[in-house]
Amino acid sequence: MAAPKKRRIPVSIDMTPMVDIAFLLLIFFMSTTQFKKPTEVEVQVPTSHSVRKLPETGMIVITITRNDDIYMSTEVAVLDYANGLSERVETGAIHSKRWRADEIPPKVRELQIKRLVNIVVIRADRETSYRAIESVMETLQKNDLNILQLVTDLEEERQLVPAGGGLPVGE
Repeated sequence: MAAPKKRRIPVSIDMTPMVDIAFLLLIFFMSTTQFKKPTEVEVQVPTSHSVRKLPETGMIVITITRNDDIYMSTEVAVLDYANGLSERVETGAIHSKRWRADEIPPKVRELQIKRLVNIVVIRADRETSYRAIESVMETLQKNDLNILQLVTDLEEERQLVPAGGGLPVGE
């Protein structure tokens, strides 16, 4: 004789707590994320073969434009305004402040004392005069700020191909 089949009890899972947790995590990550500040001054940096990733935090960027204007900024707009790196203009908008080369070291030292900055980064336009870059670097060096990094774009490796096609030269 066959054994009688057991009746299965339907299982229901309440998804409401799971949805609540998902939304709480979403709100948490959205509120704690710091988005990268858009660059106010556009420059075309030169290319190089070197690859070194810049840190996410703790850097001050000194931007030198093709007109030899010098700007400084950190990665957070609120810190820029609070520490005098940017200023409010007549329209109410906040823009980066222009600096002279001799004004840079005291401000960098002040930000280092506040532990907001530990790396100095120079981002210069490829058409900037060497004189402007040299004056900034010389001023930093005179004030014992010798460790700095230069921002460049990565130049893609090009292989030489003979005119008739075929394998690259050297292979």
